[in-house]
Amino acid sequence: MTRPQTPPRSLRHAGPLRHRLQDEQGNALVEFVVLSAALLIPTLYLVLTLGSVQAAAFAADTIARDTARIHATETDPDRADARASRHMELVLEDHGLPVSDVVDLSCSEDPCATAGGIVTARVRISVPVPGLGPVLGNTGPVAVGSSHAVPVDQYRADL
Repeated sequence: MTRPQTPPRSLRHAGPLRHRLQDEQGNALVEFVVLSAALLIPTLYLVLTLGSVQAAAFAADTIARDTARIHATETDPDRADARASRHMELVLEDHGLPVSDVVDLSCSEDPCATAGGIVTARVRISVPVPGLGPVLGNTGPVAVGSSHAVPVDQYRADL
């Protein structure tokens, strides 16, 4: 006579465990979607904000450098102001920033293009925060700046 074999201890409890695992089926997908959204949205917002700050930094550097060069080479001050203003507007528009007067220009000589002088342009741009425009307006809590000094050729002949 053979005795009926009892299943090993690990298999005796397989029935209820299997039912518990079947009840949890599909929860991993829901958890993955919720956690992905919870992590992806702040990361995306951070990337957009850093992109705006970087665009403003590029714009500030370009405007400072080119405004100083324009005023150092252009002998007519009114024409230099018009060219620098138009250039500033184009750069701000290209970088998706609100157009405003962001340049502070100083010259060691009057007029700026006087031989041997130094023209210094300082730029400060307030960076708008993505999605918070209606709350904060066009200015944001972050501002970037740049300055550039250009010496005027001391041997130039005024035309």
